[in-house]
Amino acid sequence: MVPVRLARVGDENLISRSQAKRLLQRVDRFRHVVLDFNSVSNIGQAFADEIIRVFALVHPEVELTAIQALPEVQQMIRRAEVARDEHSGQLPLI
Repeated sequence: MVPVRLARVGDENLISRSQAKRLLQRVDRFRHVVLDFNSVSNIGQAFADEIIRVFALVHPEVELTAIQALPEVQQMIRRAEVARDEHSGQLPLI
């Protein structure tokens, strides 16, 4: 289980791709990863896109599961999932 709140430095919001990349370092070594969004009140579109679309397209063998996500976080995750599903099979935009 990966506590997403640990990607924050201080009180910063989780909005950037670099924060998402930092969170996902070495996650590709596992087959199933649970992302625990406890204590995360919101995430940015780029953060969600990097995790849900880009990482998933580059590492299709890794199953990501989000837990304890507030409705605002769930909405951003769903938007990234839609983009991922629309672009599945294509190279990610980096």
